[in-house]
Formats: sequence, C-alpha cells, structure tokens
Amino acid sequence: MNEPRGLPLTGVVPAPPYGSPYPPPRPTTSGLAIAALVLGLTGCLPLTLLPAIILGIVALAQTGPGKRPGRGLAIGGLAAAGVWTVGWVALLGNTMADPDRYTANPPSAGCATPSPGYATVCTLKPGECFEQPEVNATYTSVELTTCGGAHSTETIGAFIAPDGPWPGNEKLKAEALPRCDRIMAKNVDRPRLDAAGVDAYLSYAGPDRVGWEHGVRTVHCTIYSPGSLLTGSVLASGADLALPTG
Repeated sequence: MNEPRGLPLTGVVPAPPYGSPYPPPRPTTSGLAIAALVLGLTGCLPLTLLPAIILGIVALAQTGPGKRPGRGLAIGGLAAAGVWTVGWVALLGNTMADPDRYTANPPSAGCATPSPGYATVCTLKPGECFEQPEVNATYTSVELTTCGGAHSTETIGAFIAPDGPWPGNEKLKAEALPRCDRIMAKNVDRPRLDAAGVDAYLSYAGPDRVGWEHGVRTVHCTIYSPGSLLTGSVLASGADLALPTG
C-alpha cells in the first residue's frame, strides 16, 4: 500500500509593502490665496478691499511650510489691498478736508471785505468807476475812482450767470459779451462816448474758478479804456443800474 501523502505545501506570498506603491498627490494651491490676490489687485473698486483682506488673513493660516502652497499669493493680496486702502483714505481725506469748498455761499478770496476805497466782484455796483490793472488780467480787487475824473473803467450793468459747474474762462466770456452788448445798447450814451474820441472797449469782470465754486455768479459789464482816458460817466440818462440789469 502506498502511504498517504500530505497535501502539497503552498508557497507563502509576501505581503505588499505598507501603503500605496505610488507617491502621494501634491497639495493644490490655496484657492483663498488666489482669490485674495485677485481682489487685492482690483482695489480700484473699494468694495473688493474688505473681502481681499479677510480672504488673505484666512489664506495665511492655511498656507506655509507643511501646509498648502500659496502663502506668497496671500501676502501679495494683502499688500495690494493695503496699498489701495491707503490711496483711498488719502483721496477721501483730501476731498473732504475742506467741506466749505463745495458749499454755495461761504466767503471766498474774491468776496473778502475789501480795503477802503476798493471793490471786489461781490461789492462792485453798476455805475461805479475804477482803475483796472490791465485787460484780461486776473485780480481780486480794484481801486474805485470818481467817474468825473480820469479812470479806465466804468461798470455799466451786471447779470447773474446760471448755476452749474465752473464753465471755464472761454465759455464765461462767450456768455458775457453778448449779454453785456445788450446792456451797453440800453445803458451807454454812445454819442457822448464817441465824442470823447478815446479808445474804449466793451469788457466784463466776473468770478474766477475759486469764486465760482464758492457761489459767486455776478458778472459786471464794463466800458474799458486803456490808459485811463475816460472822463465823466458814459451812462445814458435813466440808465438801468439794477442788479441784475434789465
């Protein structure tokens, strides 16, 4: 009899090494850090600044050595948001530092109380005569004179310019001269002026930009003669000297 044989021994298969045979995936860059950078760079829109700062702070906590990459992006977003914040604060501070600058009626340099014997664009009255420094000059006050003596300029009337943004010198001139031309036709004694035989020109005196932004709208129509050659008033009898004129 054959002796019974035992079952064949099966080979022992070694267990695989612990863990996966593939390297672990690299962590992705923090999405919050990316968002903080994008929002920080668009800080020209003030509403993006606060979210950029909040996301940047949170991203700093989740990035760095041993954590997710993106710490540099978070820092960049916070820095950009900081720069934009400083810029906006400086801009708003300059705009609001002088609240009277954009109000309607505070006194301006052109409306300050003039020295005795002088007038400003706010105190000058139709019918008054004065010495004008020169044509197309910028000045804040003029020296009043008697109309019976030699003088360069006489105010023949005035009008009130409409409200609105500062129109600029050229636009104000374009509006002033036609209106002053109508006032001259009504108020000036042309035969008397022509008989004087002097060079005389229709002109005007109005606010500059600073005065305009402080609410000054009065524009004075004048007759101007270089060299102070006017003697006596150029106004016609019964001239309308109301303010505004006509």
